[in-house]
Amino acid sequence: MKKAFWYNFKQLLIVLLASLATAVSIELLLLPSNVVCGGALGVAGILDILLTGTDPAKWFISVGIWLIVANFPIIISTFFFFRKRFAIKTMLYVLFLGAELIVFRVCNLSEVFKQVMVAEGEEMDKVLYVLLGGALHGVSFPLMLSVNASTGGSDIVGLIAQRHTKKSGSDAMRVILATNIGIVLLAAIAYYIVTRDGVESINMFVYSVAAMFISEIVQEMIFKGFSAAVELEVTTEKPIEMSEALQNELKHGTTTVKVVGGYSHQEKSMVLCIINKRQLTRARRIISQVDPSAFAYVENVREVIGMGFANKEMEMEENQESDK
Repeated sequence: MKKAFWYNFKQLLIVLLASLATAVSIELLLLPSNVVCGGALGVAGILDILLTGTDPAKWFISVGIWLIVANFPIIISTFFFFRKRFAIKTMLYVLFLGAELIVFRVCNLSEVFKQVMVAEGEEMDKVLYVLLGGALHGVSFPLMLSVNASTGGSDIVGLIAQRHTKKSGSDAMRVILATNIGIVLLAAIAYYIVTRDGVESINMFVYSVAAMFISEIVQEMIFKGFSAAVELEVTTEKPIEMSEALQNELKHGTTTVKVVGGYSHQEKSMVLCIINKRQLTRARRIISQVDPSAFAYVENVREVIGMGFANKEMEMEENQESDK
């Protein structure tokens, strides 16, 4: 019972941190720079820019409220298409994020942040705001995926499209990105219709797309970090000892194949082992201890499917299976 409590508490904390990262990126960095994201946040952001600006007195029609409204039908759909736990955690993320955005607006934290940066002599230009905002926003989706949930909006649209078209997780990401770019384009057009400021509308589109691509890059770097691996290929005269040492110390399986040296023409054995990158230093030490005369080299592995390695695309696909 206690173990289940702490597990659920940890999951809830990660959802809260993910929503807070998004709230900071949107309210303190991107919206003050007239930059919007894609998906439901993009819709909420453009409505906020057009209707409320940065007026804290209009919190009741600010980005937090619009985000909850825009996500409401999408969240409802998650209970029909996905597992209940997945849907509940996604709903909590949206509610947390909406509440945080409202609190940030009521407290006028964007203006406080700006004044603090000016007072410290560290006032940043728009490009840096976009870079930091996009990077911080990119952290949220991997955090939510780590607890088998999503951030709502276009992420859910992409997952539903993946489910019905039987495409891979990478294809789902492309659907999400295309949807987000389309929403940003509509936001720029809407902004031009209201303000008739063509230059600022173009700037909004360019900077918003840049922020989204930065977010995608950060996500991709985090996803690769989950399954970053290398292949060890060790040519040794002690294959049994080498194999046992690698398996016992690194907790990964090995494969032994017979090889013939091109120079000596002597038959030897090659031990193959896929390990995490962080284990490479320990692997070098093991090889040196077992057989100092062994010849080994390392190759980067793009992706690993199997026990002992995380695969976030597969987890994403598993989340699409509804409870039965």
